[in-house]
Amino acid sequence: MMEPRTGREADVVVVGSGAAGISVALTAAARGLRVLVVTKDLVGGATPMAQGGLAAALGAGDTPAAHVADTLVAGAGLCSPDTVTALAESAPGAIGWLTGLGARLETRDLRLEGGHSARRIVHSGDDATGAEVHRALLSALLASDIEIVDRTVALDLLLSDTGAPESFRTRSGERDGAGTSAGARVSGRAAAANASPAGALGRELVPARLTGLLAGTIGADGRLTPGVIAARAVVIAAGGLGQAFGTTSNPAGATGDGIAIAARAGAVIRDLEFIQFHPTVLWLPEASGQCPLITEALRGAGAVLRNLDGTPLMAGHDPRGDLAPRDVVAARMAEVIAAGDAGHVWLDATGLGRDLLENGFPTVTAACRKHGIDPVTAMIPVAPGAHYSCGGIRADLDGRTTIPGLYAVGEAASTGIQGANRLASNSVTEAIIAGRRTGTALADALGHARQESPSPEAHAGGSFRAWGAHGREEAVANPTEHGASASHGDPAALSRGVVGRGELARAMSRYAGVMRDADGLNELLQVIADAGAVSGVLELEAVEAANLRTVSLLIAAGALRRAESRGCHRRRDATETAAAPWHTLARWDGQELVVTEEAL
Repeated sequence: MMEPRTGREADVVVVGSGAAGISVALTAAARGLRVLVVTKDLVGGATPMAQGGLAAALGAGDTPAAHVADTLVAGAGLCSPDTVTALAESAPGAIGWLTGLGARLETRDLRLEGGHSARRIVHSGDDATGAEVHRALLSALLASDIEIVDRTVALDLLLSDTGAPESFRTRSGERDGAGTSAGARVSGRAAAANASPAGALGRELVPARLTGLLAGTIGADGRLTPGVIAARAVVIAAGGLGQAFGTTSNPAGATGDGIAIAARAGAVIRDLEFIQFHPTVLWLPEASGQCPLITEALRGAGAVLRNLDGTPLMAGHDPRGDLAPRDVVAARMAEVIAAGDAGHVWLDATGLGRDLLENGFPTVTAACRKHGIDPVTAMIPVAPGAHYSCGGIRADLDGRTTIPGLYAVGEAASTGIQGANRLASNSVTEAIIAGRRTGTALADALGHARQESPSPEAHAGGSFRAWGAHGREEAVANPTEHGASASHGDPAALSRGVVGRGELARAMSRYAGVMRDADGLNELLQVIADAGAVSGVLELEAVEAANLRTVSLLIAAGALRRAESRGCHRRRDATETAAAPWHTLARWDGQELVVTEEAL
C-alpha cells in the first residue's frame, strides 16, 4: 500500500501555470497569502502558444461598449452582460499591468480579428503574443517567494464534511437565478428525465469545505508519487481539454484535469458542450492530436478561405465573410469538408506577400514550411480543430464556485464572458482580469493573517477515494462516478475497458465535433461507457485517461441535452436556435451525473 505523503501546506494552492494561474498567484501573494503553484509543465501549457493577442479597446474611436457589443453577438445569447462589461472596462488596465511586469506588447498598431468591429487586438512578436505574456508572468513568478511544484498533476480535491466557513458563504449563491426546466440523470448511454429543479442545482453550495489537494509528482517513467497539500483554498487554473478530440490546437497536457477533479468533487459544471473549434488548424494527412494553429489574424490581414476549386468559401454565406465569428466559419467549413473527400479547404495567404508573412507571421510561416508548405507561394490546407472550452466550472469573475474554498479561473471557468462562442482574443484578457480579481478575492476571504491550514485528513472529492483505502493503487475513476452503468462499477471491470484513449478521441471528433446529432451522441455515450483505464497503476497515463473520460461525458451529456443549435454547438437534427436561452448545468451527486437547464 502506498500512502500519500503529507507535509506541504499553504493558504492557497493554484493548479496551473498559465496566464490565469500565475495572475492569481502573484496577486494573492502580494496581499500576504502563502501561495503554492502545482503544474504539470511550468514552461509549457496553452498560454505560450496563443498567437493572436489580447482584446482591449485602446484604438482611436473604439470603446469598451463596442467591445461588449461584439462579445455579446459572438456569445449568442449566453453571455452575462454585466460580466462582459466588467471585462471590457478592465481590459486596458490589464494590458497596463502586463506591460508593468515587462511584457513587450504592441498597443498602437492594433490588429483586427473575426467578430471584432474595430482593430483592438494587442499583440507581440507579430504572432507570438502568448509566449511574450507567459515570459513576463513566469519571470515575475520565479522572482517571487511563491512555492512552485513542477512536474506534478492534481489528482483530487480534499473535502471535509464539517461545513463551509462563513467567509466562503457570503454572496456565493446570490448570483444564480432560478431555472425552470426539469433535469436529467445520465446513466450509461442515454439521458432520462426526472424532476430535479434546475434552480436548486445552480444555487446550492456543496455542504462541505475544501481542505486541500491530493497531487502526484510525475516520475521519469510516468508513475506518480502521491502527496497531500493542506490548503485553505484551491484555485483551478488548468482548463484545457482539447486532447479529448482527435484533432486539436491544444498541447499534449490539455487533458481536462482541472474541470475533471472539480466535477468529481461535486462542483456545478456549466455549458461544457460549447467547444470552440478553431477554423484554421493546419490539416495534415493522417495527423491526430495537436496540430499547428494558423492564427485568425492572418485572415484579418487579408488571407482568404477558399473552396477546393479556388472560389471564396464564405462568399454569400455571411456578410462578415472570412471574419465572421469562429462558430460561423467552422460550421461552413465543416459543411464543405463533409461534402467532399479531401478533408480540408484552403487558406490563401499568397496575396499578403513574402515580407508580411515572414516578418509579420513568422510562427505560422515556419510551421507551414516545416510541413513542406510555403504560404508565400502555395495555399494552406486547413480544417477546424478543437481549440477552446467556452463552458467550464461555474464561477463568477472573482473565481468563486459552488464549492466553498474552490475557485476557478481562465478556460477552466464558466464566468459568463465566453457564452456560446468565444470572441477571438478575449481568453487571455479574461485570464488576466479574472486572475487578478480572484487573487484579491482570496485575500479578502482569507485575510492577511497566516492562519493554520486545515487538516488534510479528509476524503477525496471523487474518483481517487478508493485508492489507498483498499490497500492497493486504484488510480482510475470508478465508472459509476462518471455516468457509466452500474454494472461496470468495480475497479477490476474498469481496467478491462475496451475503448482506449485514441479511440475515444476519434469518437469525440466524429460525434461531438463541429456538427452533432442525437443518434451520434447516444453512440458516443456508449463509447464513453466502454472506455477505461489502461492499468491499475498510479501513473500519469491512467490519470489523464480518466480525466479525459470525465470531460468527454460532460460534453456529450450537455450536447445531448441541448436540442438546439447555438454558437459553437450545432445539431443536424435541431438546426433552430431556441427563442429563450438557457444554461446547461451538470453535477455529480455522489451516484450519477445530474444534468439540468437554467433559464437566463
